Amino acid sequence: MESRNLCPTSIATILACRSIAHSFAENIFELSHLRRGWNYQYAESLKKKVDEIIRQYFSGGQYQPLTEKMELWREIMISALTDLAIVRAAVKVDFKNDKSFQKEFFEKHGFSEYFSEAKNGDHLSLYRFVQQFATALTPETRARITAGGLDVHVVDRILEDALEMREFNECFELMKNPGMVGNEALKEVGQIYEEIKDICRITTAYYYFEPAKRESFSFFKALRNLQPAGMLA
Repeated sequence: MESRNLCPTSIATILACRSIAHSFAENIFELSHLRRGWNYQYAESLKKKVDEIIRQYFSGGQYQPLTEKMELWREIMISALTDLAIVRAAVKVDFKNDKSFQKEFFEKHGFSEYFSEAKNGDHLSLYRFVQQFATALTPETRARITAGGLDVHVVDRILEDALEMREFNECFELMKNPGMVGNEALKEVGQIYEEIKDICRITTAYYYFEPAKRESFSFFKALRNLQPAGMLA
């Protein structure tokens, strides 16, 4: 039986954190001048903290079913984020002369509130984003945003992803209620995620003109690069 405090979304987050923590350690001598306290000791302690969370909560063959569900969540997340980004770009292009519609559409369908956090790996933001998009989208708006050339299948895939995400409702109830008893794993993952997310904000700005290094501090890229086999090794 799966423990209520272990979610596939938590596994995805901690594995992405591990990847980014390693990138941070590999580049710490270059990055150390950006922030007071950023040094070799801090980078190594961050890696150890992530590894300890994995060892304590997510290691062991008994979590294989969760690992398999995590792979499903990863696929849904990549699909939804990619299609939402395409919709956002298409609306910017097709309605560049109708700024009021752009503003209204982005606000009503979750882009203004959730897009930034979702693309940085915040699963709860992504979940809320996709659900708001699916709930708010009317047939009339769907027809309007696809009239300029946006493939209707891109929009429909987001609606399909919203339905598939219902399988993970329990995880998101835990995320919305972090004080629940027996939810230590989720709280620790949340804390390390916030710490690493702050690191990513600064490092991606620093590596703005170095795309390869910049991508190593992207939660989205880290999630895309996760391998199903041996993820918790």
